[in-house]
Formats: sequence, structure tokens, C-alpha cells
Amino acid sequence: MFMNIVHFVTGPISVNTWLVPLDERRIVIVDPGGDADTIIAYLRERNAVPVLFALTHGHFDHITALPELSAAFPDVPIAIHEADAHFLGTGALERHRAFFARIGGAGLVEQYAAPLPAATAFLTGGKDIASVLSSVPESSSVPAADLSATGWLIMHTPGHSKGSVCLYNEKEKILVSGDTLFNSGVGRTDAPGGNIAELERSLDVLSELPGETIVLPGHGPRTTIAQELGTFRG
Repeated sequence: MFMNIVHFVTGPISVNTWLVPLDERRIVIVDPGGDADTIIAYLRERNAVPVLFALTHGHFDHITALPELSAAFPDVPIAIHEADAHFLGTGALERHRAFFARIGGAGLVEQYAAPLPAATAFLTGGKDIASVLSSVPESSSVPAADLSATGWLIMHTPGHSKGSVCLYNEKEKILVSGDTLFNSGVGRTDAPGGNIAELERSLDVLSELPGETIVLPGHGPRTTIAQELGTFRG
């Protein structure tokens, strides 16, 4: 746990779901890859308020719990980069089935029938998470209007998908990297929407972050920018 960030390993492909606190009660849920009941129980036991479902990209393994979470917290906005928004909403399940069939994983999606909710906000590179919260109508269950800044910068890092993003906290030196950067690895680029040249450019951007920055990836154990620079830039 870093900066009181809570970590669950969720779903059939062991996605790292991160619960990122904005203050003592309000939480951003990053990449709800499954196990919605566990996440909901954790929030309710601690009287925590989810204010945003933030998706580092739209691949199905990172969004599997969205239907249940959105039903439990219907006023919480769902945010993704605009380039990956087609992975949500009407027809999204069919697109996921076609996507995973291309990479030999059709069975992952076949067991799910609940429609995926549409995006209600976008994660735009260079913006603070506060700008996402301010872009949606305020409700009593999402009391976010007083958050002028959260300290979490959205970084658009395409390559694994067109709309991949990372979330970076400069003060805490933490990067939530999704499937852009792993411990001793990077996101695959051979699936539809992947692009190795774009990923290399994204890694170049991440290489400018302080070496001690803790990387909290979409799968597997944590790492640091310095450790991965040695792997990929040495």
C-alpha cells in the first residue's frame, strides 16, 4: 500500500485494481477488472465514497466489474480516454468478443452477458483528475466540487491501445501505469489498436519521470522507473 492506495488482484487475468484516495473518504477506482463484490464490500465497510471509475484503457480484462459497480454506484462517472471509448456502451461486448478472438482469448468474454455502461467522462492527457470530476454534473453521492486539484495528472501513453493512459502523482512520485509499463515488461502491441512505435514514444515520455517513481502496473508486482529504465533504456 502506497499513499494509502489499496490494491486488489481481480478477474480471470489477475488485473491490478487500484483504489486511489483523494482525501479521507473519496476514492478513484482504477481498472475494476472483476470481483465487484469485494470492492463494494471494502468501500461500504469503510464508509468510503467512490467518485470516479478511471480506466487506463478499454480492454475487457480491465473493465469486467464495471456493470456491477455502476449498478451499485450509478452516479459515479466512468472515465476513459476518448480513443478507447468504443470499448464501452452499446455494442461493446460484441467488439470485445471480436477483439479477444483475434488474440486467441474469445472465451474470456463469452461468459459475460451484462451490457457495459457507456463512458460519461474522458481522461485527457495533460489534465488533472479534478478536471474530469468537474466535467460531470455534481450529485449528492459524488461530492467532488471542492477538489480544485487532486495531484493526479493524466498522461496519454498510446501503444498498448490507442487510448492508454497513465496517472502520475508528482508529489508522491507514483505512476499508475496500466498496461503501458510492467515490472520487466511492457504492454503487448500485437493486438488490434496496438502500435510498437507509439509505445516506444510513450516509454520515452515516462523515462523523463524521476527514477525513484514507484510504478503500479496493470498486472504483476510494482517496480520503479529507474528499474525499468535499466531494462529498456540501458
